[in-house]
Amino acid sequence: MLILCSNGIQGRALLLRLRTLVLPHSASTASVASDLYLVNNPAPSRGAASTPTTTLTKVPVCRSSAKKNNPNSTIDFLKGVGLDDSQVEKMVKSHPRLLRCKVEKTLVPKIRVLEDLGICGSELISLIVSNPVLLTSVSSSSLIAKLDFLKSILGSVENTRNAVKKVKWLLCASLTHTLRPNFELLKSYGISDERLKKWVVKNPRLLCCNPKWVQERLVRVEQVLGIPRESGIFLHGFIAIASLTKKNLRLKFELFKKYGWSESDILEMAKRLPNCLLISEAKLKTGMDFFVNKLGYKIGYLAARPPLLLLSMEERILPRYAVFKVLQERNLMGRKHSIYSAVNMSESQFLDTYVRPFNDNLPELYEAYAGKKSVDSSVQNGMQ
Repeated sequence: MLILCSNGIQGRALLLRLRTLVLPHSASTASVASDLYLVNNPAPSRGAASTPTTTLTKVPVCRSSAKKNNPNSTIDFLKGVGLDDSQVEKMVKSHPRLLRCKVEKTLVPKIRVLEDLGICGSELISLIVSNPVLLTSVSSSSLIAKLDFLKSILGSVENTRNAVKKVKWLLCASLTHTLRPNFELLKSYGISDERLKKWVVKNPRLLCCNPKWVQERLVRVEQVLGIPRESGIFLHGFIAIASLTKKNLRLKFELFKKYGWSESDILEMAKRLPNCLLISEAKLKTGMDFFVNKLGYKIGYLAARPPLLLLSMEERILPRYAVFKVLQERNLMGRKHSIYSAVNMSESQFLDTYVRPFNDNLPELYEAYAGKKSVDSSVQNGMQ
């Protein structure tokens, strides 16, 4: 007899183990024992039927292995790792075969591999809940092989751990068909191991993409943006191209042209700082209003100095411009200085060059700058 237990009162999803169900014999089907798990959907909305809706996940288990593959053991193990009921439900609902996994033979070795990497506690829970396939479809030997490969190209366990934490599906990608081919493909473009290591640490997601997709984007960096593969900016161009579809890239070109940029201006900018192609229209408009309309800079000047478009207007450019302007008006600064050099300096460099040397003449300068306030009301009004 099949007994269904539901929890409509609490109105949340629960996993409930049901008793053994023996299916009838037929000419082609042997008697099997099945464990049925009831996934009880959240309480219905007002106006809907009051009876809670249910979904059955049927996981066939051969009689001979029913005891060894006890689904209760799997659930107890997952809870022992630290998962709560809702997390166990999420995993089982998306990957019912998880209930057939042998705890000691399948689950324990994989968890141990991840813990040996230093992924444990909440980080481990987040990883396996978002990727149950790590427990159901990726063998422990495959996990070890992928981690060994990642450690070899990233140079350390720490870098590997950070990459896995950053991209939770990284270990789900095929070593033979995805991870290794992508790495070798990038190396074939003359990119050194050291540069690739730094790049993959920051952008492990792209190592998981289809190699054909990666190849197409690498070609477009050279053909569309005109950035040669030997350029130090080539990988940055790849990131920009990989972030935009062909249609969106065309729209970005149209956006810049809307504000008076020529195609040659856009390509000049892209060859120097490809990330500018990802700029929003609001940020581009703010930059154009300040540098072109207020300061009178030419578009060609901005194209040759693209960081001006990416730096924060509120946190970096306006406060430093205020200091720069006051010093300029009081003849405390020579002509060799420029706003471009001022905004590109580190914080300590800027203070050492434009603020601290003038403490005697303008003691209020540092306090005003540190508070992100204008040191001159006319400058402040002029920037609004």
